[in-house]
Amino acid sequence: MEVAINQSSGKITRRHSRQKSSQSTDAKGERFFLQGKRWRLPRGLVPHEVEARISRLRELWGDHERFCLSQIFVDPVALVGLPEFALEEEAKRFLTRQSSVAGFSHESDQDTPTGAWPAFGVSGRNGGVATGDKTARWSPLALWIAEQIKQGVRPVPLPPLPELFESVFRDSQVDYRFGHIAQVFSGPSESHPTMTTDLRWQDAFKLLNRLTEAYPSVPWTMPQHHIDETARFHEQAAREAIVTTAKVRSQKPPAESIPLIPGTFHEALREFHKYRTGHFSKGGEFDGSGHGMLDLIANFQKRQPDVLLATLDFTQCQEIYDFWRNRPLNLRTKGPLSRKHCSSHISELNRFFIWLHKSDKFAWRRPGDFDLIEKKVQRLPSDRRSIQDIELKTFTVDHLKLLYKYALPAQRLKIVWCLNCSHGAAEIGRVEWEDLFLHQPHPWTKEGLSIASSESDSWCGLLRPKTDVVGWWWLWPETIQLVQWWKSDLGGRLKRELKSSERMLLTDKGNNLYRDSSRNAQTSFANEWSRLHARIAKAEGEDAVPRLPYGTLRDQMSNWLGSDQNRAVLASVGLAHGIPHKGDKLLYKHYSNRPWAQFFKAQKEFRQHLQPLFDAVPDPLAILDPLTS
Repeated sequence: MEVAINQSSGKITRRHSRQKSSQSTDAKGERFFLQGKRWRLPRGLVPHEVEARISRLRELWGDHERFCLSQIFVDPVALVGLPEFALEEEAKRFLTRQSSVAGFSHESDQDTPTGAWPAFGVSGRNGGVATGDKTARWSPLALWIAEQIKQGVRPVPLPPLPELFESVFRDSQVDYRFGHIAQVFSGPSESHPTMTTDLRWQDAFKLLNRLTEAYPSVPWTMPQHHIDETARFHEQAAREAIVTTAKVRSQKPPAESIPLIPGTFHEALREFHKYRTGHFSKGGEFDGSGHGMLDLIANFQKRQPDVLLATLDFTQCQEIYDFWRNRPLNLRTKGPLSRKHCSSHISELNRFFIWLHKSDKFAWRRPGDFDLIEKKVQRLPSDRRSIQDIELKTFTVDHLKLLYKYALPAQRLKIVWCLNCSHGAAEIGRVEWEDLFLHQPHPWTKEGLSIASSESDSWCGLLRPKTDVVGWWWLWPETIQLVQWWKSDLGGRLKRELKSSERMLLTDKGNNLYRDSSRNAQTSFANEWSRLHARIAKAEGEDAVPRLPYGTLRDQMSNWLGSDQNRAVLASVGLAHGIPHKGDKLLYKHYSNRPWAQFFKAQKEFRQHLQPLFDAVPDPLAILDPLTS
């Protein structure tokens, strides 16, 4: 026999076992004591199940104590015609008054001091009101429930009538919470139900509610036919309420054939907003690229009426799409929204309805003809564009010379890097030190990539953040010089060694310069770009360099390569365009057929094209700043 002491309760637990040769331990079952009763659980239970059942039994006793101490036994006649809310209030007043009256006796009405309690029910004091025992004891009902818990019964069915009667009836009185049971059995004995399964669904449902109130830790359930009848009644009541709601909102009520569905369009959108937020959260950080998508969901709620999901049929779904297909007005400019903006809303609506169809929370399902919904955004006469609109605006070499000349060293790093690697703020802002392979042959040459490289070469290799497409870039000598200077300078300012997993571009406080979670992640880049333009304007005039955005640097090499088909492919490689092969863990295998050698050659040629930049400022670390000179 093994003896153990439960640390939380101090109770002694004994485990009996017999050990035979060729047999494993065969326990008789866990034994323990609870409120004067010895309990033994079935043999063969795993330890965590033993603990779970013991815990549920302790919760049961806690429920039972509270139930016994709140019992009030009343003549069933006193409960006739008394609403439940009034009954509860009178019970509360009675218990409060009873506890405050010294020498109160519950045995008889005659022994009760005048004014000991207020009138209870229609019969008042003549109802023979009495409280339960001051000390809780196991009742037949509680013992029956405990047996179900011992045997692992979940959920627990409604109890047998004998155990129920012995626990809620005392002489000719009934616990006030179970008065409806007394009414059920007040008629001729031949009409009495013999089991709880014979109760009317209304009485069974009320009994379920009362038992749940009395023993909330117990997972109660009714017989299946009671469940079905109760569900049908309440579903019909809910349907009538939905019809009424639709009428007052001037909406079309759902047809009888449409299943009853809880919730509204806007409620579902709020849940979908939470779901989509998770798509842009990695490692506890929110990717700022998700702000735009979440704004689309917010627009659905701002600009479209809320409707019951139960009424969301084909026609209403089409109306939701039509709002965006028809190019609603921009609330700020009062002109129609762009086709691209409306198409983005249509795409997000598609995602929403797919999610809603699969969601169990709202039980909505797409109409059978949902795929026939018209989703194409309309064209307007104002959409006509001229050939000039299609032209990609970039800097000339002379413009780039001025940008490079007046840039500070940290700005030169960003300019040269973006020209070298066809990067924008989102790409260079996410480069980590471990993405750099300096002064070595290309890392993939060991894996079979056929290109000429040596230890005099340096590389950057990473997955484009937006698409996870692999990209490789040969780094120019000027790029390497500026990177090495930056690493030394940044480490000195931060007064620590830089980690390989850290991003290359950090602030003086060690924060990421590109703020992924921010709605305006590129703000630092844009502000620095504006300051550079201001320096150039002061030295060379306002029109010396066109005010194109920082992202223009990403397009310089691809635009220089031109529209020849073969060179356009090289531009795509440099921009890391394409669809990643999700199932290929070794991405180089999937992309080994890309024209890497030709692309690296094109990078070198583009570097020669930009030679005037480097001739104008032989030392990349030199400073020519008209604001400080």
